[in-house]
Amino acid sequence: MKSKPFGALFGLLALVAILGVAPAFGQTANEIDIAAGAGGSAQAACVSTNNCFSPNPLTVAPGTTVTWKNTDKTMHVICSGKVTDDECGKVFEDDSLKPGQTFQFTFANAGTFDYFCSVHPWMTGQVIVGAAGGSSTGSNSTGTSGSTMNGTTILTAKASDGTTVTINTSGPISGQPLSLSISFTDASGNKIHHQNYAITATQDGNTILSNLAGHTHTGDDTQTSTANLSSADPVDIQVTLNGIGLPTVDPSAWTGVKGEVLSFTHIVPEFGPVASIVLAIAVMSMVVFVAKTRGIPKF
Repeated sequence: MKSKPFGALFGLLALVAILGVAPAFGQTANEIDIAAGAGGSAQAACVSTNNCFSPNPLTVAPGTTVTWKNTDKTMHVICSGKVTDDECGKVFEDDSLKPGQTFQFTFANAGTFDYFCSVHPWMTGQVIVGAAGGSSTGSNSTGTSGSTMNGTTILTAKASDGTTVTINTSGPISGQPLSLSISFTDASGNKIHHQNYAITATQDGNTILSNLAGHTHTGDDTQTSTANLSSADPVDIQVTLNGIGLPTVDPSAWTGVKGEVLSFTHIVPEFGPVASIVLAIAVMSMVVFVAKTRGIPKF
């Protein structure tokens, strides 16, 4: 008869463990917002910055459900393919996405998927479905990858000239600043000395880190947000390559890629060791409880 209080305790412990680890396993969806005013004309502000669909491009793992949300004031048509190829809707299509509505599509296989709005063809976007990896992913024009090691998220993205940007972070933790290390290597894997760059990080639409004049003498650098984070919600990071050269030299004389943006989207906290221990204890407790109650007569 005393088994009921213990059963409730074990159940509560299991629930706490599940809630603690759920964020690490729940990153199977990403949202793309249609920018307000995107359908106005080919001169819309988002056209020059290539973010009428934001984020663009978006990199996800196979099996991810992507949601397009229309935050504009006019109807749009989400159509897979390229305007120049005259292939509308071969993979997916929503022909009447009204203001405030959403459209979803699950990307089962790896690949690069272009799409556009057939009503406003200046609105173009891309979803890059990479190989399955860690729970955090990055995105840019040439591909990205992510992995985890000892609770640290390692994200890499490659620019058009082969420059690789690697970000190491433990992910967003509520009440703590966001800290990350960043490194730059060339196509041969050598550290790039005197790399100039800009970096911004946003969470829940708010800028939590901004350094527009980043510079590393050795190819390695660190960045920390100016304030503690208000939540553990996903963080988006953008790194802009501004050229290679001494900061005391005229920027026009800098070499290398200039103005290319690499985006790392929806970075989340990793599966922590404390949560793992709690979950293991909960599972073991439930097993022991079930084993003991098998011999208790029912009344």
